[in-house]
Amino acid sequence: MFNSIKGIVSAKGADFIRLENSGIEWEIKTTAVSLSKFPGINQEAKAYVYLHHKEDQMSLFGFSSDEERSLYFDLISVSGVGPKGALKILSGATVSQIVEYLENGDVKALSSLPGLGKATAQKIILKLKGKLKLETEKENEEDIGNSEIIDSLTSMGFDRKLVKKAVTQILKGDTVKSLSNEKRDQEIIRQAIIQLSS
Repeated sequence: MFNSIKGIVSAKGADFIRLENSGIEWEIKTTAVSLSKFPGINQEAKAYVYLHHKEDQMSLFGFSSDEERSLYFDLISVSGVGPKGALKILSGATVSQIVEYLENGDVKALSSLPGLGKATAQKIILKLKGKLKLETEKENEEDIGNSEIIDSLTSMGFDRKLVKKAVTQILKGDTVKSLSNEKRDQEIIRQAIIQLSS
């Protein structure tokens, strides 16, 4: 199955974008957040897509980032949240905001999103809290620089959330601040392994 579609933006609507690629124009249903991030008409865009197939119709859903699509997959895995409902939810807040609501168990904030009542919000939190497939978006350059360290430690079998917590704590200490980049990374990994293994 295709993962993404890249093409020239031929139209944008309230809840869709059209991309033209090799003589085919794709109409892709999307979120308000993704719509604001896609470029304007006649510019090239890439949409991470999901084809939803029912007996009588097929719908193509697309997102400006793989992170938003991953959260979409998480949402539609919850009983009672359909493909269109998940799209409405994702139109109400950014990926990082929704992840924060879920991880904090914030029913009030989550139920304020479009198409969500309190009961469904509670169901989503119960199903997804602590089990999200995606990593939250990297907010700054320092996070991006540390992601390789986190990936290295995770590949050793350590839990990703515990790794992130350990690396954050080590970075706050004075031990690594004066080191060169290469020695700094080695020292962070060394300290993290000790901390995570204890």
